[in-house]
Amino acid sequence: MLLNLKQIGDFKRDGFLILRSFIENKTIDQWRKQFWKQVGGCYSDKSSWSIVSSTNNPKLTPELGSLPKIEAIVEQVGGYNFKGGGCGILTRWPNQDNSWTMPVSGHLDGYPGEGCQAVLMIGITTYLYDVQSRGGSFVFWPGSHIDAYQYFLRHPERIEGTFRDTVEWKEHGWSIFHGPNSQPAEEFIAEAGDIIIWHGWLMHTGSSNNQSTPRIGLFARWTHHDDAGVRKNIPKHLWDYWVV
Repeated sequence: MLLNLKQIGDFKRDGFLILRSFIENKTIDQWRKQFWKQVGGCYSDKSSWSIVSSTNNPKLTPELGSLPKIEAIVEQVGGYNFKGGGCGILTRWPNQDNSWTMPVSGHLDGYPGEGCQAVLMIGITTYLYDVQSRGGSFVFWPGSHIDAYQYFLRHPERIEGTFRDTVEWKEHGWSIFHGPNSQPAEEFIAEAGDIIIWHGWLMHTGSSNNQSTPRIGLFARWTHHDDAGVRKNIPKHLWDYWVV
């Protein structure tokens, strides 16, 4: 399954694209069985969650990034320039004791404290179970990929993460990457098997889970084969290192 021209245009404009019912139920069921077997709990037994929540994240196969339909899309938008596809699982266990608020700001992956030290090109997220609003959803800011790109175009020397050394960072934190193109935050509210494809410079974050079930999220991320070259030569146009 490849993206059509409208979907590609929406992705370029918004920095994300949601595809419903993308992953087959058979794969979702397989992942669920592996998850609970490895963590030693049961989705239907809430009493087991307190023990499970302290265990390490399991490894599910096939990996999200290795699914043929996902590999085809990544190749479609990045040619053979992107590498990776691994990442893992993040689980948000229910915490109904605290009130829910929309996150004020997100972050960018690929910087100290935020994962791999590389410029992230593209990411994909899905859930093992349906996620409602306020249920620990993946939160993102449409259009923020343009603002982040323009920030690094103005300050290419900060691509390695030295933006953390600036006065503006001390005052505003990750909000320095929000600008006129950033739209209000949205939750990725989805059913199991839906995916969201997001640009590596799209501001995003997790959120607290005030619902009654765990949010089990799978993530895959890709960098550029010539990551050092990308960091050394910030693209003159946002899509210079893509094929869309």
